Amino acid sequence: MHVALIGAVDFNREHFLSQSYDKVYAVDGGWETCKKEGIKPDLAIGDFDSLGFVPDDVPVNRFPSVKDESDMELAFACAHEDGADAVSVYGGLSHRLDHTLANMQVMCSYARRGIRAFGIGDDFAMVALAGDGKGGVAAPGRIEFDPVAPDALSGSYAPYISVIAIGGDACGLTIKGLFYEVDDFALSALSSRGLSNRFTGAAASISVGAGCVIVVCPLDALSRSHVSLR
Repeated sequence: MHVALIGAVDFNREHFLSQSYDKVYAVDGGWETCKKEGIKPDLAIGDFDSLGFVPDDVPVNRFPSVKDESDMELAFACAHEDGADAVSVYGGLSHRLDHTLANMQVMCSYARRGIRAFGIGDDFAMVALAGDGKGGVAAPGRIEFDPVAPDALSGSYAPYISVIAIGGDACGLTIKGLFYEVDDFALSALSSRGLSNRFTGAAASISVGAGCVIVVCPLDALSRSHVSLR
């Protein structure tokens, strides 16, 4: 089951409409985005401090404003409890850097639990990969890309693809088919190494054995990708 979470900031309407989701959750102010775009969410989640009121036209999971988790983290938890095995975040990767960073952490947290976690921006995508450290199948630890010519990719991120360790070093990192390749590499969470790799026109893959990484790529490369358990 694939769930879309719609937050309160920049919303990629074109990409959302090109996809098919089993459920859509409006996350606090994301309800206003849904209303504006004519999207009927299955659920509204949050403390609704950003929205300023509690919606009365959809089922609601309301939480107190004084809490430990962000509304987006609570939305991930609801999707997980509902049986989702994939979650895509819209309206959660711009405007406020602190929220963007927190959402990246949450994506990796749920990748560790077996959720395929995607973040959709204006012309870029994020994918969370997590290894279980045992070579098992507990987490989405691999992404593969079909062959794509670098000049066929569009947007400000083309033709680049970056791999960033989150929450600690990522071990057993293997990158094939990109300009820079590594095998069973330890990527430090305190280094810029992994930034601005490039598509070459060959089939490519990225996998991680232990720890978590965020893969950032042009949005149109995402349609040529396959995320899998190890």
